[in-house]
Amino acid sequence: MGGGEHGHGAEDFRKKVWSMSGGPYCRPKHWRRNTAIAMFGVFLICIPIAMKSAELEQRPHQPVRPIPSQLWCKNFGNKDY
Repeated sequence: MGGGEHGHGAEDFRKKVWSMSGGPYCRPKHWRRNTAIAMFGVFLICIPIAMKSAELEQRPHQPVRPIPSQLWCKNFGNKDY
């Protein structure tokens, strides 16, 4: 009656648990290379989007506090909206 095995034997339950990440024993081949390729792809997509966003950014009113994009936005400070 007592104990924590509940009639399942001494087998490790983690071997039977499925998860999207692969579980506790997951070590896919070439994971570092695959991660680097994925990060390169993310940057390859995000950098042009960020550049276009900075090009199109407009601020018709002076902000109350500093905004980080003021450092690289070419339109900030111009009244030629």
